[in-house]
Amino acid sequence: MLMAAAKAGGKIALDDAKRNCPVDSGALKQSLHLTEGKSTKIKATVQVDYDKSLKYGTHVELGSRGRPANPFMRNAVDENQNKINDAITAELSRAVGRKI
Repeated sequence: MLMAAAKAGGKIALDDAKRNCPVDSGALKQSLHLTEGKSTKIKATVQVDYDKSLKYGTHVELGSRGRPANPFMRNAVDENQNKINDAITAELSRAVGRKI
């Protein structure tokens, strides 16, 4: 139940990161994925990330000498916090049989 809710919120961030990922070859955008983290009775986590073999992903997100930052991943969470919270709440409500 908690993992499903975490994944519902994570999918919103993943979709936004894909939408706003800068594209040159498209490899970075295609490598974006959602992975399940730990899950307990009271907490579940997911992570939106990219393939770390693409060494330039960090430089795109954070910038580097002569290259401005383009924080498409951080912004995917920051700019969608309300939507993410709503998706988590909706999934949890559905799981326990309550309408929101």
